Amino acid sequence: MLPPRSVLLVFSIFAYLSLIHSFSLPKAAFPKSRIESITVKNLAIVKDAQLKDLSSRLTVVTGETGAGKSLVTSAIGLACGDAASKDKSRQFNPDGGAFEDSFVTLTAQLHDEALIAVSKKLKLLSLDSAIPVLESTNTLTITRTIKRVGKNGNKIRSTCTLNSCPAHLKDLKLIVAPLIARIDANAAATVLSRSESRINAIDRGVEEKIMREAKSEYRKYRVGRSRRMKIERDLASSLPPSFKGMSMENDGDATTLRHWVEELNTFQEKWSLFRDNVVADIENNQDSSEPEFEADADNSPTAATSSALSIPSMMSLPQCAIELSKVNWEGGDGGWEAMLSLKNALVTHDKSYHAASEALMTLSSKSTLESAASSVEKTRDLLYDTASDQSSTVYDQSEKAHDLLNEVEATIQRCAEQIENRILNKLEASRPYVTLEELDELLVDWKSLARKHGISPEQVCGCHGGLRSELEGADENREKLPRAIIEESKALLKYQECCKLLTEDRKRVAEMLGEKVTELLPSLGMEAELIVDVRRKMGIEFGLEVKGGGLWGGKVEGDSVGIDVVDFLLLNNKATEAGKVEETASSGERARILLAIETCLPGSIGVGDYSGGISLNDFEFEDGGAEGLEKEEMEEEWTGLAKSTPISVLYDEIDSHVGGRAAVAVAKLLSNQGKSGSQIISITHNAAIASMADRHIVVEKKGDEADGVDVKVTSVIGSEREDEIARMAGGEMVSEEDSIAFSRALLKEGMEFREQTAAL
Repeated sequence: MLPPRSVLLVFSIFAYLSLIHSFSLPKAAFPKSRIESITVKNLAIVKDAQLKDLSSRLTVVTGETGAGKSLVTSAIGLACGDAASKDKSRQFNPDGGAFEDSFVTLTAQLHDEALIAVSKKLKLLSLDSAIPVLESTNTLTITRTIKRVGKNGNKIRSTCTLNSCPAHLKDLKLIVAPLIARIDANAAATVLSRSESRINAIDRGVEEKIMREAKSEYRKYRVGRSRRMKIERDLASSLPPSFKGMSMENDGDATTLRHWVEELNTFQEKWSLFRDNVVADIENNQDSSEPEFEADADNSPTAATSSALSIPSMMSLPQCAIELSKVNWEGGDGGWEAMLSLKNALVTHDKSYHAASEALMTLSSKSTLESAASSVEKTRDLLYDTASDQSSTVYDQSEKAHDLLNEVEATIQRCAEQIENRILNKLEASRPYVTLEELDELLVDWKSLARKHGISPEQVCGCHGGLRSELEGADENREKLPRAIIEESKALLKYQECCKLLTEDRKRVAEMLGEKVTELLPSLGMEAELIVDVRRKMGIEFGLEVKGGGLWGGKVEGDSVGIDVVDFLLLNNKATEAGKVEETASSGERARILLAIETCLPGSIGVGDYSGGISLNDFEFEDGGAEGLEKEEMEEEWTGLAKSTPISVLYDEIDSHVGGRAAVAVAKLLSNQGKSGSQIISITHNAAIASMADRHIVVEKKGDEADGVDVKVTSVIGSEREDEIARMAGGEMVSEEDSIAFSRALLKEGMEFREQTAAL
């Protein structure tokens, strides 16, 4: 037995070695951000299912085609803020009973970068009550509830919470969506076909400082541009003819002017209330059947001024809501054309409803002599008269005619149900709660104000601003304009320098990405070279160029900053010229290229904008002044959070059209990506990928259409996992003994590969 001092010495040495060893542990040994569990209730065909204890590395979800694997994609999509629809809710009683609420709960463990980013976002979005649970348990729980409401459950109402804190759908898009990259065929097509998405992929590797400065200078330039354009609009909107000859020095004229401004103030309030109610009604109605719509993210005076010019002659109700939501009365656009388009849309909608109602009456009303149903009844009576005697020579033929007539009656009934349930109900549900009389009354008042001041209806809001400025004595625009032009010019020059640096760094990232992906392609069965081409958009000469009366700044599209476009080019060994990946590569090759890009540049490919969808409109401030600076500071803070690597990547059958050695290489890439980067969840039909996973989940459809269908979710190990991989590898094409042997060989190879990589 060792003496006490020796024991203490040994213990001290052991503690020291343990401390040294802890600093040398691989990154995966430390807590890792990940999705912990997904719970689904009453979603589509799923009654109650849970995916729990998901691996922090690679989890695969397998099952027969049509078994319900898409529930993972749907559940994650709803947690990320995707639009809900009626087909995603489950009816409690198929015979006409009540609808049960649908629930999706996603629980994530957040650490380090993700924990800090989400905490700051919650604070910026005033969701402070969700922060204590997050910081004490490192847990973020997202719950989405879908309710069927309205007549016959024809509408959807969706609510959501973050750690039990009530939140908006936009909050899920801003906070949760950037945490989870969803990669499938649609994401592949988006990334490869849209210039903005390709630029966003490259921007994941751009130095944060360069990107932050470019976005900051672009925002400053936009503020300067908006300020200058507003001054020019104010100067252009001269006082109406009704004010000519009047003077504020005259008490009577001053009283008249105050009356006019009060009158226009009252009308503006009335119009704003009407507009807000219409937009809210249409938006709520659309949530049950169509994707959400949003106003243009650029709510600058430029967008407001040009919106009336871009309105088509005929628009749907959702399009009218979009245009109305962009109208900016304070900016000089009162939306006269948008209101006329709304009236046309309502008239057309009501005509459609009336026509459908007439069609239903003409088809099935037995109280209408001319209807098809009445004609059937009359025909049946006449047939009875034709063969009232069973001994008649035409009795049998009359019976056959009766049978055919019954079929006609059934067809009429089905057609009537289609018109009532699928046409009339949908038209009724999609119409805003506003009458044409209310709209006409508003338009009449609008035209009356225009006549009173000797102007056109389009000029009423400008007249309002001019009279109010005259009343307040704040019209100093002529002195402000030269200074505003100089400030805009300076901001544009600074932005130009930032764009040059941004282009250089994008080219650096493109070269690095091309080299790394090219190294991976042979192992994926592709003897080819990936070339990432960054160049200036054709026709753009960056500088102080005057276009349309204003200084022009370089911006390609969407939220992409700079003046660059990006192409992914593929050069096959046998080809003499590189071609665009989206045009020359097969669907299987595109899938493998996307996987290689995501492996080399984590978070570069996925659904949505990795800035979290943030835009100038997400914070309700006007451009310019102290408020503009406050908004700019908030966006700079958000930009610093935007480049966080996703905690989880969902690959939805990304291995389609991949087999043989390439499938094994894809499996190893996924395993390595899960080890060193984000958590990987792969929905797959590939046995090689399934054998490489740290956790294997099987989805099975239970029951039949008559008794009700449900989905069973099981985490498989041991012989159950061997059986599933055997099914995936051979199905019924080979013997059970051979399938199991092959399955065991795959699992052994997967285990050996994971052990080898864990030791690195």
